[in-house]
Amino acid sequence: MSDKLQKYLAAGTADAKPEQIEVEADGEKWSVRRLTTMDMRRCYEVAYNDDGSAKDTFNEIDAMIVRATEHDFDWNNKELLLAYKCTNKNELPPRLLNDPDHYGVLSKAVRNFQETKDALLKEAKNSSGETAKQAG
Repeated sequence: MSDKLQKYLAAGTADAKPEQIEVEADGEKWSVRRLTTMDMRRCYEVAYNDDGSAKDTFNEIDAMIVRATEHDFDWNNKELLLAYKCTNKNELPPRLLNDPDHYGVLSKAVRNFQETKDALLKEAKNSSGETAKQAG
């Protein structure tokens, strides 16, 4: 059997946890998990009507934010849905995070996971280096 086939067989049977990063938006820490290709497809599917037209109340980025953070935040909370007058959890992100900068942080983390992760690691490395220099 080829190495490539072995690689994908092992990955398909493994119980791998998705990668996660933490970003700050609206003064809160948000745990964002890396979305898979299938996650992304499902987000596009729910954001469009059967005739291919876009939904009026949310878009695919809203659905991606929900899917990437639902392990850490209860988007289906009935009180939350009522408070923001939503019928679908995917309608919540732009309403909950009505400051475009806060929404943008989560949107970027979801769409550009690796880039955001690299920036966070670089920031952490730089801040820990400065701390060591200040202490010395």
